[in-house]
Amino acid sequence: MKQLYRLISIALILAAIHTSMSSQNWLSTNGNKLEDANGNTVRLTGVNWFGFETGNLFPHGIWTRDTYSMLQHIKNEGFNCIRLPWCNTMLEPSASIKVVSYEKTDPIFGKIFINKDLEHITKPIELMDAIVRWCQNNDMKIILDNHSRQNDGYMVEGLWYTDKTSEAQWLTDWRFMTDRYKNYDAVVAMDLNNEPHGKEAGKGATWGNSNPLTDWNKAAERCGNAILAINPNVLIMVEGVEATSEGNYWWGGNLTGVKTHPIVLNTPNKLVYSPHEYGPTVHLQPWFEEATFPNNMEAIWDKNFNFIYKNNTAPLLIGEFGIRDQDGKDAIWLDTFLEFMGTKYSWTFWCWNPNSGDTGGLVKDDWETTVDWKLNLIKPYMAPLIPNGKAPVLPTDVNTLKSENSTTAIPNPFSNELTLHLKNPSTVKAIRIYDQLGSLTATYNYEFTNEMTIGRNLQSGLYIVNIESLENSETLLIRKL
Repeated sequence: MKQLYRLISIALILAAIHTSMSSQNWLSTNGNKLEDANGNTVRLTGVNWFGFETGNLFPHGIWTRDTYSMLQHIKNEGFNCIRLPWCNTMLEPSASIKVVSYEKTDPIFGKIFINKDLEHITKPIELMDAIVRWCQNNDMKIILDNHSRQNDGYMVEGLWYTDKTSEAQWLTDWRFMTDRYKNYDAVVAMDLNNEPHGKEAGKGATWGNSNPLTDWNKAAERCGNAILAINPNVLIMVEGVEATSEGNYWWGGNLTGVKTHPIVLNTPNKLVYSPHEYGPTVHLQPWFEEATFPNNMEAIWDKNFNFIYKNNTAPLLIGEFGIRDQDGKDAIWLDTFLEFMGTKYSWTFWCWNPNSGDTGGLVKDDWETTVDWKLNLIKPYMAPLIPNGKAPVLPTDVNTLKSENSTTAIPNPFSNELTLHLKNPSTVKAIRIYDQLGSLTATYNYEFTNEMTIGRNLQSGLYIVNIESLENSETLLIRKL
């Protein structure tokens, strides 16, 4: 009964918090433009940070960098969003991770115990919660990219379902993710499926209205509308396929099917098309060997996706584009493509990680030193930050808020740490801190005294403190500035 009371108390507080969230800054489309909640034209210009879709089930590099430090580094370089690839495996009950914490000198925070706030986490989704919370509090947007069904499966999964993950499960998982983050405008977009591909009849992804087992556009409509039924504010990003009757292009990059079968969503102003585009070091496509390269590229881009922008149909976000070599055709292709996009498109560069086999990353193998020549190429095309909604408003004055048994938290709000004044410390069994998503962020279960200091390792934001004792279960709201 005490456990049930504790859970009900936390659920009621979370409901009050979510109800009070105001001034959220969701994005919508207007023709080929993205607009914020105030009608200002904006662009998402971000970077991919992969790992949740791999066997690690967490973003790469946090074995040697603090997670929040990595996020701050990305923001410091001028990006306004992060595309986070994830796989359905990470949502399975058996999925588990270990977040390492040890002392080192961090390039952003100095000498710290990296990931100290996160070492208790054992589930991939809990780590994603922490990243979402940080981005919400730091005006960074997130695109959730369903990169594969099984971890490390992205190279062999041409469709949106597999033998192990049915379409029904895919939709269920997207509903779960949408519901979990529906109150957080940091999670601004859902990229439904990474790089649908395949050219073999009956097995590859198609675009049309003749085969429900392979027509990716129809699956995207089913998924997009399922998401919008839960969160009508979020953007739906739809990638292309590899092959249509008009020819072959990059995996996910061929959107020629839109000409005859455009995506139809129940909320039309939430649709963004998201092709991928790469240079010759990823694969030496025939157009790179034409005598007219790179002057031939504009017509190719017009054919495969830019017609959507030209016709004012919808905005485009290039979900992946990247480069490995500083010179040669790779550099010529990127210079040409950046100039072509200009300030028309949104985009997320591939990638932050140095361990991408195709392109390398924006940081070197130490996960700290930036690859400046790459950053110098893309920085002129970056757009400003897009602020997130304000933090939830407390339902009462936190300076005087007390639990039913008069446990007090002083000072509250606080900037460094606060002190809990416990009425009967000998009866306290545990103190737990939950974030706004309801995820456990810290647990204290040692010998308690009348005055307990907590909160030093918390990030800025609103938290729920639950004090479980032999007598009852109490809850407090606290805010770290």
